[in-house]
Amino acid sequence: MAGKTQVITLTTDFGCKDSFVGIMKGVILSIQPDIKIVDITHEIERHNVEEALYALTYSYAYFPAGTIHVVVVDPGVGSGRRPLLVQGEQHLFLAPDNGVLSFLYDEENKCTVRVIEADHYFRKPVSRTFHGRDIFAPVAAWLGKGIKPENVGPVISDYSRLNIPQLLISDECIRGEILYVDRFGNLITNIQKKRLDSVLGEKGEIAVECKGVTVRGLYDAYADNTTGLPGIIINSFDLLEIFCYKGSVQETTGLKRGDRVQVCLG
Repeated sequence: MAGKTQVITLTTDFGCKDSFVGIMKGVILSIQPDIKIVDITHEIERHNVEEALYALTYSYAYFPAGTIHVVVVDPGVGSGRRPLLVQGEQHLFLAPDNGVLSFLYDEENKCTVRVIEADHYFRKPVSRTFHGRDIFAPVAAWLGKGIKPENVGPVISDYSRLNIPQLLISDECIRGEILYVDRFGNLITNIQKKRLDSVLGEKGEIAVECKGVTVRGLYDAYADNTTGLPGIIINSFDLLEIFCYKGSVQETTGLKRGDRVQVCLG
């Protein structure tokens, strides 16, 4: 995948109050001034590696082949955790070795993981607290200029993985988990439409149960739910989502990321 890259994306938990994101962009542009930089999000919950994993999982494939994705949600910065470069089939990913790229190890058919060791591509001196500026941003920029991934460091196999929640499927029920709460308070689960269709099909109405809360009503659009109660929708990523029209289902129910959900005929 060597050759000039047109796009670098950034996903961080830095927010927009401080100058961290702007500094990373400055480092990138100092090395590769023609690159386009796209912000996926900088509003990941602080230190929340799982939330960053979700954000990147459902966004990276919309970018053109050759895009370089930089993820800096890095509670272990300055410790012994390693910086990684992961080569997928069409994209490159730079991130700390904390499991934030776990989805790639399962979804990409051909995935090569390298530890970044070529420190002549780093910004010097390397801070113990800002590897986004001193390692990830400059290495991404040099990759964008066309250096080969194999020049960055050796292939490894002992990289960290997160325990990504798996679905439990029976004849008429699917058990999953709330993956993410968006800014509208919608609860996004890991239950895919194709799983719902294969297990429940056209058997009838479904009900979602979670910590004593039962939600019924599968809607095609948010505005179709005029009951004032939580409803169910298949979102734009083909995931089952619980919502309140013009309201926050998180505030209404108290449910949160990590809560287990069960979908059955109801």
